[in-house]
Amino acid sequence: MNQSHASVGYPIRVVAQRTGLSGAVIRAWERRYGAVEPQRSPAGQRVYGETDVQRLQLLAELVRTGRSISSIAELPTGELEELLAGERAEAGRTPSTSGPALDRLREDALRLVEGLRPDDLERLLTRSALAYRTDEFIRVLLVPLLTEIGIAWRSGRLGPSSEHVASVTIRRFLEWLTSSIQVEENAPLVVTGTPTGQRHEFGALLAGIVAAEEQWRVRFLGPDLPASEIAKGAGAFGADAVALSALFPPMERLAVEDVAQLRSMLPARIPIIIGGP
Repeated sequence: MNQSHASVGYPIRVVAQRTGLSGAVIRAWERRYGAVEPQRSPAGQRVYGETDVQRLQLLAELVRTGRSISSIAELPTGELEELLAGERAEAGRTPSTSGPALDRLREDALRLVEGLRPDDLERLLTRSALAYRTDEFIRVLLVPLLTEIGIAWRSGRLGPSSEHVASVTIRRFLEWLTSSIQVEENAPLVVTGTPTGQRHEFGALLAGIVAAEEQWRVRFLGPDLPASEIAKGAGAFGADAVALSALFPPMERLAVEDVAQLRSMLPARIPIIIGGP
């Protein structure tokens, strides 16, 4: 793929902001499909030219129209522009927001959950995560999907086996997504988990993904942990922050007491962040 680089260079954080793609997606498109060829700074960091940014913007738009990145990644920039112009002309409008597309993907994902098709579910989640901004993917697809799975299970529409298989699949996917986000070795570190009595771990896993996108190293401690174990993990990993997920309302009295106890166990400089539905 012939490509010239403008004299100005952008770090991946800036490219992510300009393209609407996450850093993990940009790196995956480079590594797997050769979509762009960034240069390296003297410190060894990726540096992107203006032509790289323009290509990624075109590729992102085309993927959101339904094209696969593998089919278009190596096309010349001129052909990408022609394809996108054709898509816009056919639609009779400029590109809309990606919300409706993600809504449809969420509906497809729920059908795969109901049909006990974990491999297809994981592939759908992976493709979607690579095509959309991480924050948008989590907000529009993943969190509503988890909510719908919970509602379907409580109503009896979704059997226990389907719920369990979906949970295992989504957890594995979330671990992959977190690990795919490249974070500097000297970045601050956050430990995540849930306090006593809080067994739903997805909130803590999602918090870890958001933190990684903001260039935090993440260590997931697990669900339903007493204050002493969270404090032990924070100390062992040298945490700069603790992020806990809990269901509201109500957070169980024991969990509230544990969080208060945790505060007394940690240095004042380490913030404790608690969130949840």
